[in-house]
Amino acid sequence: MKKFYLLTTLVFSFALFASPTVSADDHEENSFYLSISELSVKLGHTDAFMEGVKAVRACYQEAGSKEPWSIWHRVQGPGTVFVVTSTYKNWQGFFAENEVGETCRSVVHDEIVPHIDSTYHQMASFMPDWSNIESPSGNFVAVFNFKVSDYELFEATVTAVEEGLKDDGGPGAAWYYVVGGRDQADFFVVEYFADPAALDADDPGVWKRLEAAVGKEKADKLRHDFRASVSEWWSYMYALHEDLSYTPSTSK
Repeated sequence: MKKFYLLTTLVFSFALFASPTVSADDHEENSFYLSISELSVKLGHTDAFMEGVKAVRACYQEAGSKEPWSIWHRVQGPGTVFVVTSTYKNWQGFFAENEVGETCRSVVHDEIVPHIDSTYHQMASFMPDWSNIESPSGNFVAVFNFKVSDYELFEATVTAVEEGLKDDGGPGAAWYYVVGGRDQADFFVVEYFADPAALDADDPGVWKRLEAAVGKEKADKLRHDFRASVSEWWSYMYALHEDLSYTPSTSK
Protein backbone atom coordinates (compact mmCIF):
# COMPACT_ATOMS: atom_id res chain seq x y z
CA MET A 1 0.00 0.00 0.00
CA LYS A 2 2.95 2.39 0.49
CA LYS A 3 3.43 2.57 -3.24
CA PHE A 4 -0.23 3.48 -3.71
CA TYR A 5 0.26 6.54 -1.53
CA LEU A 6 3.47 7.36 -3.37
CA LEU A 7 1.51 7.26 -6.60
CA THR A 8 -1.61 9.16 -5.68
CA THR A 9 -1.23 11.47 -2.68
CA LEU A 10 0.01 14.99 -3.29
CA VAL A 11 0.90 15.75 0.33
CA PHE A 12 3.14 12.72 0.72
CA SER A 13 4.14 11.78 -2.78
CA PHE A 14 5.05 12.20 -6.43
CA ALA A 15 2.90 10.29 -8.89
CA LEU A 16 4.98 7.83 -10.94
CA PHE A 17 4.22 7.05 -14.33
CA ALA A 18 2.20 2.73 -19.27
CA SER A 19 -16.06 -2.15 -21.26
CA PRO A 20 -18.45 -4.58 -20.13
CA THR A 21 -17.01 -7.17 -22.52
CA VAL A 22 -13.33 -6.20 -22.18
CA SER A 23 -12.03 -7.36 -18.83
CA ALA A 24 -9.47 -5.10 -17.17
CA ASP A 25 -8.10 -8.17 -15.39
CA ASP A 26 -7.68 -10.29 -18.51
CA HIS A 27 -3.90 -10.51 -18.52
CA GLU A 28 -3.03 -11.68 -21.98
CA GLU A 29 0.63 -12.12 -22.78
CA ASN A 30 0.94 -8.66 -24.32
CA SER A 31 -1.37 -6.75 -22.00
CA PHE A 32 -0.34 -4.39 -19.22
CA TYR A 33 -1.64 -1.57 -17.05
CA LEU A 34 -0.71 2.03 -17.75
CA SER A 35 -0.50 4.35 -14.75
CA ILE A 36 -1.21 7.97 -15.70
CA SER A 37 -0.78 10.96 -13.39
CA GLU A 38 -1.56 14.50 -14.51
CA LEU A 39 0.35 17.15 -12.57
CA SER A 40 -0.88 20.73 -12.94
CA VAL A 41 2.00 23.10 -12.18
CA LYS A 42 1.48 26.44 -10.47
CA LEU A 43 1.79 29.55 -12.64
CA GLY A 44 5.41 30.66 -12.79
CA HIS A 45 6.71 27.45 -11.19
CA THR A 46 7.50 25.43 -14.33
CA ASP A 47 11.30 25.81 -14.20
CA ALA A 48 11.39 25.03 -10.47
CA PHE A 49 9.16 22.00 -11.02
CA MET A 50 11.42 20.67 -13.76
CA GLU A 51 14.51 21.09 -11.59
CA GLY A 52 12.66 19.27 -8.82
CA VAL A 53 11.89 16.37 -11.13
CA LYS A 54 15.58 16.19 -12.05
CA ALA A 55 16.43 16.00 -8.35
CA VAL A 56 13.99 13.12 -7.87
CA ARG A 57 15.37 11.45 -10.98
CA ALA A 58 18.90 11.71 -9.58
CA CYS A 59 17.71 10.24 -6.28
CA TYR A 60 16.16 7.27 -8.05
CA GLN A 61 19.32 6.75 -10.09
CA GLU A 62 21.54 6.87 -7.01
CA ALA A 63 19.25 4.44 -5.19
CA GLY A 64 19.41 2.04 -8.14
CA SER A 65 15.71 2.04 -9.04
CA LYS A 66 14.74 -0.51 -11.69
CA GLU A 67 11.37 1.12 -12.47
CA PRO A 68 11.28 3.51 -15.45
CA TRP A 69 8.87 6.36 -15.98
CA SER A 70 8.18 8.86 -18.76
CA ILE A 71 7.20 12.50 -18.38
CA TRP A 72 5.20 14.29 -21.04
CA HIS A 73 4.16 17.94 -21.43
CA ARG A 74 0.61 18.56 -22.60
CA VAL A 75 0.73 20.88 -25.59
CA GLN A 76 -2.85 22.25 -25.50
CA GLY A 77 -5.37 23.08 -22.81
CA PRO A 78 -5.50 25.29 -19.72
CA GLY A 79 -2.48 25.78 -17.48
CA THR A 80 0.81 23.89 -17.53
CA VAL A 81 0.27 20.15 -17.28
CA PHE A 82 2.84 17.37 -17.13
CA VAL A 83 1.82 13.73 -17.41
CA VAL A 84 3.83 10.97 -15.76
CA THR A 85 3.37 7.44 -17.11
CA SER A 86 4.64 4.01 -16.11
CA THR A 87 3.52 0.45 -16.84
CA TYR A 88 2.75 -2.60 -14.70
CA LYS A 89 2.14 -6.17 -15.82
CA ASN A 90 -0.50 -6.69 -13.13
CA TRP A 91 -2.00 -5.22 -9.96
CA GLN A 92 0.57 -7.03 -7.81
CA GLY A 93 3.28 -5.02 -9.51
CA PHE A 94 1.36 -1.79 -8.96
CA PHE A 95 0.86 -2.39 -5.24
CA ALA A 96 4.32 -3.86 -4.59
CA GLU A 97 6.49 -2.22 -1.93
CA ASN A 98 8.80 0.47 -3.32
CA GLU A 99 11.87 0.96 -1.15
CA VAL A 100 13.40 3.47 -3.54
CA GLY A 101 10.22 5.53 -3.47
CA GLU A 102 10.38 5.65 0.31
CA THR A 103 14.05 6.66 0.16
CA CYS A 104 13.29 9.56 -2.18
CA ARG A 105 10.04 10.65 -0.50
CA SER A 106 11.64 13.65 1.21
CA VAL A 107 13.10 14.87 -2.10
CA VAL A 108 9.64 14.65 -3.63
CA HIS A 109 8.09 16.54 -0.73
CA ASP A 110 10.71 19.31 -0.79
CA GLU A 111 11.40 19.66 -4.51
CA ILE A 112 8.12 18.74 -6.24
CA VAL A 113 5.11 19.28 -3.99
CA PRO A 114 5.56 23.08 -3.52
CA HIS A 115 5.17 23.61 -7.26
CA ILE A 116 2.07 21.46 -7.85
CA ASP A 117 -1.39 23.01 -8.03
CA SER A 118 -3.35 19.75 -8.42
CA THR A 119 -3.02 16.10 -9.45
CA TYR A 120 -5.24 13.58 -11.17
CA HIS A 121 -4.50 9.86 -11.41
CA GLN A 122 -6.02 7.12 -13.54
CA MET A 123 -5.25 3.58 -14.64
CA ALA A 124 -5.78 2.10 -18.09
CA SER A 125 -5.49 -1.40 -19.54
CA PHE A 126 -3.71 -1.92 -22.86
CA MET A 127 -5.89 -3.69 -25.45
CA PRO A 128 -3.66 -5.78 -27.73
CA ASP A 129 -6.58 -7.12 -29.81
CA TRP A 130 -7.46 -3.62 -31.01
CA SER A 131 -3.95 -2.18 -31.18
CA ASN A 132 -1.95 -2.44 -34.39
CA ILE A 133 1.43 -1.31 -33.16
CA GLU A 134 4.25 -3.60 -32.09
CA SER A 135 6.32 -1.27 -29.92
CA PRO A 136 4.62 1.95 -28.76
CA SER A 137 7.29 4.64 -28.90
CA GLY A 138 7.77 8.20 -30.07
CA ASN A 139 8.66 11.67 -28.82
CA PHE A 140 5.17 12.99 -29.51
CA VAL A 141 1.76 11.39 -29.03
CA ALA A 142 -1.79 12.33 -29.98
CA VAL A 143 -4.34 10.94 -27.52
CA PHE A 144 -8.00 10.66 -28.56
CA ASN A 145 -10.43 10.11 -25.67
CA PHE A 146 -13.94 8.66 -26.03
CA LYS A 147 -16.96 8.53 -23.74
CA VAL A 148 -19.13 5.69 -24.97
CA SER A 149 -22.94 5.59 -25.02
CA ASP A 150 -23.34 2.22 -26.77
CA TYR A 151 -20.60 -0.21 -25.73
CA GLU A 152 -21.72 -3.07 -27.97
CA LEU A 153 -21.82 -0.89 -31.08
CA PHE A 154 -18.55 0.85 -30.17
CA GLU A 155 -16.64 -2.39 -29.66
CA ALA A 156 -17.99 -4.00 -32.83
CA THR A 157 -17.17 -0.90 -34.86
CA VAL A 158 -13.63 -0.43 -33.53
CA THR A 159 -12.93 -4.12 -34.10
CA ALA A 160 -14.03 -3.78 -37.74
CA VAL A 161 -12.10 -0.54 -38.26
CA GLU A 162 -8.85 -1.92 -36.86
CA GLU A 163 -9.28 -5.12 -38.87
CA GLY A 164 -9.67 -3.04 -42.01
CA LEU A 165 -6.57 -0.95 -41.28
CA LYS A 166 -4.19 -3.62 -40.03
CA ASP A 167 -2.45 -4.17 -43.39
CA ASP A 168 -2.83 -0.75 -45.03
CA GLY A 169 0.69 0.40 -44.15
CA GLY A 170 -0.45 3.49 -42.25
CA PRO A 171 0.68 4.54 -38.77
CA GLY A 172 -0.31 2.18 -35.98
CA ALA A 173 -2.12 3.05 -32.77
CA ALA A 174 -2.49 1.70 -29.24
CA TRP A 175 -5.91 1.31 -27.60
CA TYR A 176 -6.57 1.47 -23.86
CA TYR A 177 -9.59 0.80 -21.66
CA VAL A 178 -9.86 3.16 -18.68
CA VAL A 179 -10.14 1.26 -15.41
CA GLY A 180 -12.79 2.86 -13.20
CA GLY A 181 -13.06 6.51 -12.25
CA ARG A 182 -15.71 9.14 -12.86
CA ASP A 183 -16.10 11.96 -15.38
CA GLN A 184 -13.36 10.63 -17.65
CA ALA A 185 -13.04 8.74 -20.93
CA ASP A 186 -14.06 5.10 -21.24
CA PHE A 187 -11.45 4.38 -23.90
CA PHE A 188 -8.58 6.23 -25.50
CA VAL A 189 -6.31 5.57 -28.47
CA VAL A 190 -2.73 6.80 -28.85
CA GLU A 191 -0.92 7.65 -32.08
CA TYR A 192 2.88 7.96 -31.91
CA PHE A 193 5.17 10.34 -33.82
CA ALA A 194 8.96 10.22 -33.86
CA ASP A 195 9.56 13.95 -34.33
CA PRO A 196 7.96 17.22 -35.51
CA ALA A 197 8.56 16.20 -39.13
CA ALA A 198 6.32 13.18 -38.57
CA LEU A 199 3.65 15.51 -37.21
CA ASP A 200 3.86 17.58 -40.41
CA ALA A 201 3.71 14.55 -42.71
CA ASP A 202 0.70 14.29 -45.01
CA ASP A 203 -1.76 11.88 -43.38
CA PRO A 204 -5.12 11.21 -45.06
CA GLY A 205 -6.69 10.27 -41.73
CA VAL A 206 -8.33 7.12 -40.44
CA TRP A 207 -11.52 7.32 -42.48
CA LYS A 208 -9.81 7.98 -45.82
CA ARG A 209 -7.40 5.13 -45.10
CA LEU A 210 -10.33 2.89 -44.23
CA GLU A 211 -12.18 3.88 -47.41
CA ALA A 212 -9.14 2.90 -49.46
CA ALA A 213 -8.90 -0.42 -47.63
CA VAL A 214 -12.54 -1.58 -47.50
CA GLY A 215 -14.44 0.65 -49.91
CA LYS A 216 -16.49 3.83 -49.47
CA GLU A 217 -19.81 2.19 -48.58
CA LYS A 218 -18.42 0.09 -45.73
CA ALA A 219 -16.19 2.91 -44.48
CA ASP A 220 -19.15 5.33 -44.38
CA LYS A 221 -21.23 2.77 -42.43
CA LEU A 222 -18.45 2.23 -39.88
CA ARG A 223 -17.94 5.97 -39.46
CA HIS A 224 -21.68 6.44 -38.88
CA ASP A 225 -21.76 3.61 -36.32
CA PHE A 226 -18.69 4.93 -34.53
CA ARG A 227 -20.17 8.40 -34.15
CA ALA A 228 -23.48 6.92 -33.00
CA SER A 229 -21.72 4.92 -30.28
CA VAL A 230 -19.83 7.87 -28.78
CA SER A 231 -21.39 10.58 -26.62
CA GLU A 232 -18.29 12.78 -26.35
CA TRP A 233 -14.69 12.84 -27.53
CA TRP A 234 -11.65 15.09 -27.21
CA SER A 235 -7.94 14.97 -27.95
CA TYR A 236 -4.61 16.33 -26.72
CA MET A 237 -1.04 16.22 -27.96
CA TYR A 238 1.86 15.49 -25.62
CA ALA A 239 5.62 15.98 -26.03
CA LEU A 240 8.08 13.68 -24.27
CA HIS A 241 10.66 15.18 -21.89
CA GLU A 242 13.55 12.74 -22.08
CA ASP A 243 15.58 14.89 -19.68
CA LEU A 244 12.91 14.40 -16.99
CA SER A 245 12.06 10.77 -17.72
CA TYR A 246 13.85 7.88 -16.04
CA THR A 247 15.26 4.78 -17.69
CA PRO A 248 17.48 2.67 -15.41
CA SER A 249 19.97 1.74 -18.12
CA THR A 250 20.53 5.25 -19.45
CA SER A 251 19.71 7.78 -16.71
CA LYS A 252 22.72 9.50 -15.13
